[in-house]
Amino acid sequence: MSRRSTIAVLTAGLAVGGVVGLGLGLANVAGAAAPSPTPSGTTGRPFTSNETPAHEATESAAREAAENSGHGFGGPGFGSNENPAHEKSESAAREAQETASGSGGGAPPPVG
Repeated sequence: MSRRSTIAVLTAGLAVGGVVGLGLGLANVAGAAAPSPTPSGTTGRPFTSNETPAHEATESAAREAAENSGHGFGGPGFGSNENPAHEKSESAAREAQETASGSGGGAPPPVG
């Protein structure tokens, strides 16, 4: 292939690639502007605790203990981290913060 034809092929490839890339980029921008659908089953209300006396009266002792230890809801990744290995590595200030907030280790560590 001669040098002139090589340059022509490369120029054509760059032009076609640029047009295709522009088309894909514009399609992504248009898709990003579309509102995301609301998942079914959500009400749009923020989570609120149900620690009222009427609710607590219907709850078993085991369920209340699970909630108090950080295992009440949340699923995987939201449990308590009150095991001895974790507690040994924790500062007294952090433990006091967890105890005061009732988080049982679920709150993020303090910044600083």
